[in-house]
Amino acid sequence: MLTQAEHAIHRPISEKVPPAWVHPQRERMTSNTVDYIVIGGGTTGCVVAVRLAESGASVAIIEAGHHVIGDDRVDIPGNFGKTLGDEVLDWRLETLPQPGLGGRKVPLPRGKALGGTSVINSMTWGRASKEEYDEISETLGNGKDWRWDDLLPHFKASETVIAPDSKARAQEHGATFDPAYHGSSGPLRRGFVPWLGDSHVPFFKALNNLGVPTNPDSCNGNNVGVFTLSTSIDPRTSKRNSSATAYYRSQADRIQLIDGALVHKVILGSGNEGNSPFQNDSAALVAVAVQYERNGRVEVLRAYKEVVICAGSYETPKILELSGIGDPKHLQKLGVTPLVHLPGVGENLQDHLLVPLSFELRPGIVTGDMLLDPDFAAKELELYKKTGKGQYASIHSAFSVLPIGAAVPAERVKKILNDAIEGFEAASYSDSKMRKAQDVLFGMQKKWYADPNHGSLEFMHVPQFCALLSSKPKPDTPYLSILALVMHPFSRGYVHASSSDPKRHPTIDPGYLTNRADLQLMMAAVRFAAHLARTEPLASMIVAQTDPSPAVLRDDAALEDYIKRNLETAHHPIGTASMMLREHGGVVGPDLKVYGVANLRVADASIWPIHFSSHPQV
Repeated sequence: MLTQAEHAIHRPISEKVPPAWVHPQRERMTSNTVDYIVIGGGTTGCVVAVRLAESGASVAIIEAGHHVIGDDRVDIPGNFGKTLGDEVLDWRLETLPQPGLGGRKVPLPRGKALGGTSVINSMTWGRASKEEYDEISETLGNGKDWRWDDLLPHFKASETVIAPDSKARAQEHGATFDPAYHGSSGPLRRGFVPWLGDSHVPFFKALNNLGVPTNPDSCNGNNVGVFTLSTSIDPRTSKRNSSATAYYRSQADRIQLIDGALVHKVILGSGNEGNSPFQNDSAALVAVAVQYERNGRVEVLRAYKEVVICAGSYETPKILELSGIGDPKHLQKLGVTPLVHLPGVGENLQDHLLVPLSFELRPGIVTGDMLLDPDFAAKELELYKKTGKGQYASIHSAFSVLPIGAAVPAERVKKILNDAIEGFEAASYSDSKMRKAQDVLFGMQKKWYADPNHGSLEFMHVPQFCALLSSKPKPDTPYLSILALVMHPFSRGYVHASSSDPKRHPTIDPGYLTNRADLQLMMAAVRFAAHLARTEPLASMIVAQTDPSPAVLRDDAALEDYIKRNLETAHHPIGTASMMLREHGGVVGPDLKVYGVANLRVADASIWPIHFSSHPQV
């Protein structure tokens, strides 16, 4: 989400302050008043704050976590996963029990630190197709400024992409890129990892043998094919490059960081602060301050110009609702006075769905499983510290994005879309505006699934055992995992404040597999991944297909059960403050301003109304 935030900030962000809020004499900003308040110093928040500070404005970040410096669990790429569930660095959110998953609750890791989830994520970096950005811009009434051609300069401005040392190795491993689509002087330095695993090239060649082409640069507006993604790992240091390291640290002396602070709400005012009348059809209300708690004390920080919420798809709707912005029926249940009628707040939650398959490999094949051996891990760590190379400098990087037709016959696609229609028609919505929104979004999804050139499924090559909810790996045994992802799920969920107490986590219900079409899509994706593993040269490396077993793959009921027991989030929630027309349940417009409130914006992944065929870090 980094560069999408930059795109919004490069556009005029400061509007003329309504006369009622013009200070009689503007003086130098004091500690309790700044030009801009950024709520959440995460993946997007650090970008927003830095770009505003560069303009000469006074900026404060209010962040619940802290600035993490020198923590090897964060800095060393090969330690990915060690912070998931951590009491300090992870919000440790979870879903409600999911009926579509047999009543399971699913953990939802989110970074609780300066840099947000970019401090704990898997560091992969990709873009969706040109058509998706254009469709979202044009079909949803978001104007031309969100099209591919308008976003590309901002994508490039965010990054410095560094080519691998060896051109021959880069070609062999698909680690290539076209400089025309990438930046060379942006703050986030990224490149390709030095260790890719023995099964990386066979994964490519097996897909080639199935007719899937190698894509020399999946960030060029066409992301279909098989490719190696660059990562947000700085090739100079071989360390994670989060939004905190790439952005915040360059302007740290110009930004007021209020860390360890939990935001309670945005304070809205009109003619007299604190006496805001109920308004649902104009911007008579103004965001004037933020209330937060730090070290047991409740404080208020005033904003001379704007408040920008960058708290992410789970926390942003909670903050909006506790501020009096949302569906009045829900706010009244919480005991919160409704101020702005926006029933779309917290609705339209979408997430990429993921199911792992694991395969036992021949002895002697080098995989990430070897880091479970303390002696091998110690040698790899020494190599990393001395040279910046090896497994600890790396993360899985081989991906394939494919049209649904690559895995499903045309007649079957029609059946799946019919299931999607039935699920859509059966869904209930608390507000008619939300039905209108889903009508439009569903039409876009049908179009994408019908397009033989549009990527709708993703397959991730991970050289180690991953099916941890299904079984346990054998000791001292190499494994390959292929993660199957559905990129445009039909199921919808919600996020809402669970209480008027800001310390309480929000209620999160992603509605996994509530639309049966998603289950059908995942079954097709899992079976294609197994077919891929039976294709040479990958097949010759595999001793056994462990999860799911061949017998499970042949039986529809058994495969459905496997999926329901093993489905995970891909950690890409979007949609809960959607950028759509207000009459369609939108929360923000294309300028990211919250409808009905002056001087309040949202800039994080929650603004995207429909999911992309890529991971949304960029």
